[in-house]
Amino acid sequence: MKRLTLVLLVLLLPAVTVLPQKIPAKSVFGASTGVSIPLDEFAVKYFTWDAGFASLGPNFEAEYLYYGKIFGFSSSISYTSIFFNEKAYQSEYDRTLNGYGTNEVTAGNYQIMKFLVGFTLKTPEFSNTEVMLLFHLGYGVAMHPNLLVTNSEFGVINSVTRNAGRGAVASMGLKINYWLNERYGVSLNGTLNGMSSGFIDETAPDGNFQMPMNHANINIGFVMNLKTPAL
Repeated sequence: MKRLTLVLLVLLLPAVTVLPQKIPAKSVFGASTGVSIPLDEFAVKYFTWDAGFASLGPNFEAEYLYYGKIFGFSSSISYTSIFFNEKAYQSEYDRTLNGYGTNEVTAGNYQIMKFLVGFTLKTPEFSNTEVMLLFHLGYGVAMHPNLLVTNSEFGVINSVTRNAGRGAVASMGLKINYWLNERYGVSLNGTLNGMSSGFIDETAPDGNFQMPMNHANINIGFVMNLKTPAL
């Protein structure tokens, strides 16, 4: 009887080891940096409705994710500084005024702070790699830069004072984590962000204007599984 029991245990052991095992959820902190790319009207660099004259700029992000094998939740906070293209803006004034007088443009940067929450869908981990989609909604605070345009003949012909605007944000991203060990890994993120913000312009007919500020982020960084002991 003991021999039979031992034989049965030996036969059953391989079958038990291939049964689906419950995968513990991961609690992950991540930090990354990269570049922000303006999209749509925000990137337009000629005089038209809603043109933003925005160029590339740096982006910084911190995130928290909690997920199992396929589904999870996530949140993030990010800061973006996007350059205003003074050269393109001045060229448009030179073209519009047909060379009358000398134009000079000075401007700061657009700045955007986003607070996002949502959920993730991911593939099961393979070769220490996770691929996931992130869907977020949230709130953004944007800063319009100081903008001053002067003409040698007319004087000041356009000005906007630096001021803050706010708006809802919708975001969708692709994230790839590669785990170096059970605790630490590296990440690559690509995100599309849809946002529109209102700003004050005392020289405008109604005193304010709405600006689409859609942009994409491409970041690299690191991730840390908080549910494993430190090495």
